[in-house]
Amino acid sequence: MTMSRTQSASHIDGDRWRKEFEIPRQSTFLNHASFGPVPRTARKAVEALLRKQGRFTSDPDVDHETFSLLDESRRMFATISGANARHVAFAPNASYGLNAILHGLNLKKGSRILVPENEFPAAVYAVRSMCERIGAKQVAIPCPSGSMDLEKLRTILRRGADVLVMSWVQYFNGFRNDLAMIGRLCREHGCFFLVDVTQGAGAVPLNMRRDGVDAIACGTQKWLLGQTGGGFYAISPTSARDVKPAYGGWLGYDWGYTWGDLQRWNRPRLPDGRYWEVGTYPFYSVRLVHAGLSLLANCGIKSVFSRIQGLHARLIEGLEASQYQPLLLGTKHNRSGIVSLAGPKTADLYNFLKSKNIFVSLREGNIRVSPHFYNTGSEIDRLSNAIIQFERKFK
Repeated sequence: MTMSRTQSASHIDGDRWRKEFEIPRQSTFLNHASFGPVPRTARKAVEALLRKQGRFTSDPDVDHETFSLLDESRRMFATISGANARHVAFAPNASYGLNAILHGLNLKKGSRILVPENEFPAAVYAVRSMCERIGAKQVAIPCPSGSMDLEKLRTILRRGADVLVMSWVQYFNGFRNDLAMIGRLCREHGCFFLVDVTQGAGAVPLNMRRDGVDAIACGTQKWLLGQTGGGFYAISPTSARDVKPAYGGWLGYDWGYTWGDLQRWNRPRLPDGRYWEVGTYPFYSVRLVHAGLSLLANCGIKSVFSRIQGLHARLIEGLEASQYQPLLLGTKHNRSGIVSLAGPKTADLYNFLKSKNIFVSLREGNIRVSPHFYNTGSEIDRLSNAIIQFERKFK
């Protein structure tokens, strides 16, 4: 994975797009695997709603505007994820989606739910809660080299499994699992395949239907630029098992978007993902989500992925002589928006970078770097130069 510093990774102009994010020029933000800054367009949308709701008017109703933004957001997320737009539901976070799908599977006592042993806690605790509730068994899949052992997975599937719950991209090393291969294994053994795509959606092209994924859940605060309080989940219309909503929500029924006749309880259920959504929507989060998805739709996910990979290549080239090297597991098909750097004194290096206003993450003893499409080559150079400076100073 080599690329000259003068080569362009995609047609995206990072300098142009960086102006959309109010980050001081002396600061370098490379931490999208944690959260992303609010785009200016998102802030304007929230401020407009706040002005509308912050003063008395004869009709402060913004329902129709919010519902329209939600409809557009579901469609944009469907395009990004390869989901069927009619099967996309809005959620406050990925954990909600994971739990909603697990509860909707109507699992029984003795069911076997598989989880990789190095999985992110969102999936682990959703599965643990389900197992404690119904008497199911949580089965760990070995990950000896930082990624799931597919031969061990195959063996476990042969013994019988009801659900596999896992992340598409590992949060600490950036390894992107081969969903098509795993999806095929699950289909062969009648195992429902549920994937948390939070660390990949918005940074890497995804097609859940093509790859045989039964259901996905996602938070929008990372690569989707939507901030906390927003997320999606989607179920394939050809999923391996029947899934029914575990909870009831009054907005899952067709009121015609009018609220003057709420005692007619014979309203028909909505025929799409809205039936899965519970309760009144977080109007402000909806606007943040819509703005972030709109930016990504403008750029195109393939171009975003190419741009990020070009920035990764530039970083790796800049650290070629350094002792801090990337944990690039597998092939180019396993790469994501994350590069994790291994080396000595990473906690000290993390603090040093922070003192230089370079913002990354320290995860499982490694430096996790996660740029987005608007980051520039000069910002990547600033990071690699700071790492080299740290080596020389504290060697």
